[in-house]
Amino acid sequence: MNKLTQWLVGLNIACALWLSLLLNKNSKIVNDYYFIIQFLPIIVIGLFGIYSVIVVLYRVATFNNCNSAAMDLQGEIKEAKIALQQKGFKFD
Repeated sequence: MNKLTQWLVGLNIACALWLSLLLNKNSKIVNDYYFIIQFLPIIVIGLFGIYSVIVVLYRVATFNNCNSAAMDLQGEIKEAKIALQQKGFKFD
């Protein structure tokens, strides 16, 4: 089972649970929290968005520099400049 199928199965289970809570009006707990149950999908999407922003900011803040790759890239840039100068390209 691939990841998409797992997410779709989980989403279907969550939707079934939400609909069962939404349509069960006989329970006292459901009656007390009916307003929250109605907006539960919107609340979950908002919380997921906040979580995503926090994860992206954390990973950007802790991004590691790779000095050897930077030096390799600088060397390739110099080689490309030399090759282009031999073909007649002029740099400022």
